[in-house]
Amino acid sequence: MTAKKQKSKTKAEAKVEKEQPKPGQKLEAQIKAAEEEAKNHYDKLLRVMAEFENFKKRMEREKSEHQQYSNEKVLGDMLPVLDDFDRVLEHIPKDHSSDVDNLAHGMELVQKNMLTALAKHGLHEIEALGAPFDPNVHEAVSTAAAEDVESDTVIEVHRKGYMLGDRLLRAAMVTVSK
Repeated sequence: MTAKKQKSKTKAEAKVEKEQPKPGQKLEAQIKAAEEEAKNHYDKLLRVMAEFENFKKRMEREKSEHQQYSNEKVLGDMLPVLDDFDRVLEHIPKDHSSDVDNLAHGMELVQKNMLTALAKHGLHEIEALGAPFDPNVHEAVSTAAAEDVESDTVIEVHRKGYMLGDRLLRAAMVTVSK
């Protein structure tokens, strides 16, 4: 071979050597790629863990709400019974015999015990009489003039309203002052 060819081969070999990365550089690139991939996987892991924590909290909240409001239909069905107790007790004559008095007292005890039992399940009466009218918990069925009461005040309750926890189970039917 001539010196020129050997020189040109050397230039060509030098060019190939420049294009090929050194063994250490290739390893560094692989490590860098692996570190980047590991970082991406770690970020995904953190997001999945956060999503799972949110899921657990949501499920716990839904379970609690389900337990609190699972009796809603049964308690709603009991409201007419409570209304019947109120109507019976309202219609007992003032001048009654001791037998009627004993019966009335027994009815009041049963009503009180029933309300206590229902309160254990989160049911409570909406205090309406004398309160400012609130369309969220009161249903106005009429208005009337009242001299000694402010305007938009409940002056008569036609049917009691009830809440189950913080939910309205039934609005109170009321008369409101003008």
